[in-house]
Amino acid sequence: MSDNKSGRDYNLVLIGATGYTGALTAEHIAEHLPTNLRWAIAGRSSAKLNRLAAKLKELGPDRIQPVIEIVDVEDKAQLITIVKKARLCVSVVSYHHVGPLVIEACIEGVTDYIDTAGTIPRIRQWINDYHRAAELAGVVILNSCGALSAPHDLLTWSSVRQLQQSSSFKTKELVLSLLEMPSDPSGGTVESIMMRGGLDAKVQYESRQPWYLSPIVGRQNLSSTNLFGVRHDPTLGIMSTSSLSDVQNRAVVHRTWGLLNGGMAYGANFHYSEYKKASSTLAAMFQMLNTMAVNLMLALPPLRAIAAMVLPAPGQGPDPVKEKNYRFEMEAVAIADTDDDATAPRAYSHFAYPGGPYHATAAFLAQGAASLLYRRKLEGGVSGGCLTPAFLGQDLIERIRGVSTDFSTKML
Repeated sequence: MSDNKSGRDYNLVLIGATGYTGALTAEHIAEHLPTNLRWAIAGRSSAKLNRLAAKLKELGPDRIQPVIEIVDVEDKAQLITIVKKARLCVSVVSYHHVGPLVIEACIEGVTDYIDTAGTIPRIRQWINDYHRAAELAGVVILNSCGALSAPHDLLTWSSVRQLQQSSSFKTKELVLSLLEMPSDPSGGTVESIMMRGGLDAKVQYESRQPWYLSPIVGRQNLSSTNLFGVRHDPTLGIMSTSSLSDVQNRAVVHRTWGLLNGGMAYGANFHYSEYKKASSTLAAMFQMLNTMAVNLMLALPPLRAIAAMVLPAPGQGPDPVKEKNYRFEMEAVAIADTDDDATAPRAYSHFAYPGGPYHATAAFLAQGAASLLYRRKLEGGVSGGCLTPAFLGQDLIERIRGVSTDFSTKML
């Protein structure tokens, strides 16, 4: 970057540190990032930040302790002052309410940025508003670097690369199967889901299109499922189209595809498909019914209002001890672009995190920040813009492996 960041006060600032995911991210930083990291935790409440700081000192007593920065996240001038002190900003705020202000502050402050935002229409708007400005400033705006998208995007990148290196074939399809995905939501996730369900019908329809976030449009492909939304794959077994994150991840992965050499890095015919593992065809059909019921709840305002009353409020979430004892797992195959799928070479990848999705999100945010701080070697030779987790490539994979994560890729 043109800006000399060596003289800044902090390596990173964590904005929204006292929320549920923000606190988990701060704890991961205190336990796993280098002890000489100069960092700050930022938010509105001095009392909450002081309590968090005390806990972080217990977790990492021998490390540099974070500075407390009080900031009104709705005040852009304050945000700019804070982010200019740091080389990188980790944002775990309400993306719907103040997300754009933090991004704008980072572009103006020439400060790299990373978040977990996953609402596709919102990301599309940010791409429209900020991608070119971030490119020109040499600022990375890295969206969707949480458990709901980062492992999927990286598994795709790793599988596609392995297939081409081993067989010289491009990829026709990446098929991903969710094996274990605990679904206890945090208040921030609930807020995002509720906002998504209240979007205009036209926007919802458009955002479900496969190439909605991609700079170019790929080729449409026929469905590989049967009448009941069930698919059988020789490697992955029986799966159903019941993943609640399939639309989000397809858009994110296809953006990666479109940004990397105009789609040629993965292949002109590439497309991403996401499913949920099922023990039988009947179980797959029950999964489909459950997903339909959830989508119906999100579509009807009265049901959304009821759900909002019983689900966690912003800043709250599942019991962290219980959540840490979950397991988060998925697998994927990249199928070579040949005339015969039955004999096409395949690359297989597996991901398993020893904890729930919110602890995994904290790991991806913290380790993604470390990748940008200590390596910053972006795929495709890009220097900035609105990017996806796969642009951190092998470096982020190695860092995630370093915190007891199984992330493996091989040819079948």
